[in-house]
Amino acid sequence: MVQAIDRLVRMRAAAALASLGMLAGCQCHWPHTSDEQIEPDRVADAEAAPACPAVTSAKAWVNRMPTIGSEPTRMIVMLDVDSKDSWFMAPLDMPSATGLILELKPGGAAVPGTVAYRQMAPAPLPDGIRILCRGSEIATVSDVMIVQ
Repeated sequence: MVQAIDRLVRMRAAAALASLGMLAGCQCHWPHTSDEQIEPDRVADAEAAPACPAVTSAKAWVNRMPTIGSEPTRMIVMLDVDSKDSWFMAPLDMPSATGLILELKPGGAAVPGTVAYRQMAPAPLPDGIRILCRGSEIATVSDVMIVQ
């Protein structure tokens, strides 16, 4: 029994070393690519991504409904989009004096046709929320409702 365990340990160690050797070999022999070679791939990826969907409804609210426990107050932004693809929203890093700017991107785990974004409710609430897709504004929310 001890010999079988010792043999199994040695086989696993040999397999791990072989895997590391293959990985090291891949890294050493990886062809050098320049920025000129990468750009066409980026263009192809952008062209393969689905077109920005039409927004049929955009709304935002702060959920202050009483709950059991001490759940923090959240602001929710919800879009209904005319698309069979999944989309998600992420905040842009650029500062905005007038409100929140969100970027709509393909992917995510949303149900097709619905896109939601949640964050802790900011104080004060934003004057408006702009939603961008590929640099163009596709929707705005001018009033953040408070649900109590």
